[in-house]
Amino acid sequence: MTIDPNSFRQIFEEMDAPAFFHDSQFRLTLANAAYYRESGATEKDALGRHYWDVFPKGTEPLPNCKACTLDGLDATCFDEVVCGDKTFASNGYTLRDKSGELIHSLHILNNITKKITAENAFAKIDAQFKVLFESSPDAIMLLDENGFFDCNVATLSMFGCKVRSDFIGKHPSKFSPQLQPNGVESMVLANQMIQHALKTGSNIFDWVHCKLDGTPFPAEVLLVQFERENKPVLQAIVRDITVRKRNEQNLIDQAEKLSRSLVGTINTMSKAMELRDPYTAGHQGRVSLIACAIAKELDWDDDRITGLRMAGLIHDIGKIGVPSEILTKPSELSEFEEKLVQLHPQHGYELLKDIEFPWAIADIVRQHHERIDGSGYPLGLKGAAILPEAKVLAVADMLEAIATHRPYRPARGLPMALELIKSESGKQLDAAVVDAAVRLFQGKETVDVSAFD
Repeated sequence: MTIDPNSFRQIFEEMDAPAFFHDSQFRLTLANAAYYRESGATEKDALGRHYWDVFPKGTEPLPNCKACTLDGLDATCFDEVVCGDKTFASNGYTLRDKSGELIHSLHILNNITKKITAENAFAKIDAQFKVLFESSPDAIMLLDENGFFDCNVATLSMFGCKVRSDFIGKHPSKFSPQLQPNGVESMVLANQMIQHALKTGSNIFDWVHCKLDGTPFPAEVLLVQFERENKPVLQAIVRDITVRKRNEQNLIDQAEKLSRSLVGTINTMSKAMELRDPYTAGHQGRVSLIACAIAKELDWDDDRITGLRMAGLIHDIGKIGVPSEILTKPSELSEFEEKLVQLHPQHGYELLKDIEFPWAIADIVRQHHERIDGSGYPLGLKGAAILPEAKVLAVADMLEAIATHRPYRPARGLPMALELIKSESGKQLDAAVVDAAVRLFQGKETVDVSAFD
């Protein structure tokens, strides 16, 4: 099938890319409309002239075009040429006769300015990345299915490697102990972490690594997936967190020490109160144990129960402000004496309010005689205005007080105490708290708190 010359000429003319033919002397013999638009020349002015005098401008032929035309060794050539603010890729194609003489050469100029700009921008980003890669104080390494294939200087230092060959090509598990702290083999767990990162795009986790000599150290690892030559690879950023872990442990140790000190202080305050009131010796401790047992029955968390325990141990600390002869009086109190005793929750609050407890101890102590119907003291709070911890202490306090001996009366026993708190359920006492207390003590004859200790 032959090609119609007219069809070729139409295609040639309608091409978006500038194109031209030249002879063996590099003189223009034919050019398309795009060529004239780009050069700004007319056909009359251009044909017969050396193409570098028209477009692309220069002092001689394009280097590879010149070599291809003169030596006749290649049928094609490629040159990249900058014309003002544009860059063109010139693809040349030569046609020769049987004797090897050039008949004509065709050049098609493709504008690759955007491509070059993008490549330059990428090269700049790549250069910046390399600077960051090498100067980072964190170890940065690249990982594929075969292991590590690149790393920065910080990696070699962190893992105790003298040369890159000590690190490159190794699987991450090679720089880990056999088992991680959770008991899983490093090889197995490392593959799980890698697969998670490949699936979700990233993964951050704590890890125990080893230096080349086997010395372990804790690390924080960030895996990020990206494409490299159409293959998924991972960038791993590893940070040695030995100092952080040490500081965290120091904080934990200090917190435990402070907690022990706080518990000791609370116990001392509780014992000090009992020295003034020997008839109620052990009352605060028993109330605290009962309250915590009720809180567990209500499914409270451990920290909240700890706060409740502390409050229970000193809920009557305000009785320090009540004359000892009233506290130890072996008969019913007068109305005036009763009023003095009812001041003890407020006295306790005043004693505790400036101490920075992790829990609202002072408020719990002040509210432990409040009642949900508003009949309590010292504030006359109702319902939701009363702290849950105070509601639990109210039930535990009433239960223990009725079931055990008092200076002015003998013990009334646990069954009567249970009946009384049930009669006040939903009135003075919180119904859910009463129900929990009943579940704990129903069927028992005495308040035996040893099981809760």
